Amino acid sequence: MTSKRKIAFFAPIKPPHHPIPSGDRLIARNLIKALKLAGYEVELACEYICYSKRSDVEILRDRKAGAILEATRISDFYKGQKNKERPDLWITYHPYCKAPDWIGPIVSRELGIPYVTVEAARTGQGEPEDEWAPWRAEAQAGIKQADLHLVFKPTDRAYLTELLGDNSKLMDIPPFMDTDIGSIEPMPLPKDWNPNTPTLVTTGMMRKGKKDKNFYMLAEILSGMTKQDWNLIVVGSGPEQDSIRNAFSDISDERMHWTGQVEHKEVLRWMKASDIFIWPGWKEPIGMVYLEAQLQGLPVIAYNSMGVPLVVEHGKTGLLALEGEVRAMRENIARVLRDKDLRSRRGKMARENVSKKHSIEAAAGRVGEVVVDV
Repeated sequence: MTSKRKIAFFAPIKPPHHPIPSGDRLIARNLIKALKLAGYEVELACEYICYSKRSDVEILRDRKAGAILEATRISDFYKGQKNKERPDLWITYHPYCKAPDWIGPIVSRELGIPYVTVEAARTGQGEPEDEWAPWRAEAQAGIKQADLHLVFKPTDRAYLTELLGDNSKLMDIPPFMDTDIGSIEPMPLPKDWNPNTPTLVTTGMMRKGKKDKNFYMLAEILSGMTKQDWNLIVVGSGPEQDSIRNAFSDISDERMHWTGQVEHKEVLRWMKASDIFIWPGWKEPIGMVYLEAQLQGLPVIAYNSMGVPLVVEHGKTGLLALEGEVRAMRENIARVLRDKDLRSRRGKMARENVSKKHSIEAAAGRVGEVVVDV
């Protein structure tokens, strides 16, 4: 019976409860909830961190050596347990170039149990001669040993199909979130803001890479719309916050509110207080933040980039422009700003879409369906 199967869960990038907030950690926690809801017993088998910010070969060797020791420890531990207390299945969430999984393949082989990955992927560094090539080779070696891959997005499906030679071990599941988040009270807006002026909200970690690039894109977009009536809430902080603030210098301080770093529930409260969620989504793998915003009844404005259209339906729950089309983004924003009824309709559809297609209950049914026979 499915209800008796035990799953050993591992996230090589960082454990699901790691204090640094991240969409990856949120997905991992939600995945564990979905598996439990599907009737499985799930335990976090390991907290070892395989991830590295730097591609140094010395770091690679150190991470791999530590992972092999950890795999041996875990295998020996489980072998010392009664059969009924051993896991029936090992699931690794998000093995990729910067976080290979050396542990799951070893433990699965030692215990004779299936090995499954969720969101196995590759990063966007150039190849064939990029600095992460040795790490990528290690990640691919582990990925090739899996009995099943659960796939969120088409780009990962294409990558795995090419890597494996066919798609016989691939199964699609929709991106999802826990919609049972309780009552969310809106944050009070700045007292000097006109309540009839539409409020835009955006959020992201202010660090180098795709995150600050998205903020700079947003600054360019909105700097060309200063004659229109809107205010903006920016939620988040990070090492690039001064540079990002400077990028918005063409926009009056009176129409912007910077929250700094806040707890996750406060992020949702700022969304609840707003009218439109905007985040360009350049190189956004999935974009859990779009699901969170839609659940709060916000229509989304973004680029049609990578994983964004997996969670935002153009013309229904938001408006998507071709990636890099600044003028089209501005037109979409203007359209939603001037039509309160449109915002209301899109927001209602957004909330319904998340509840129906991207809830943890919907995911539990799909995950239980595809994992049961592995």
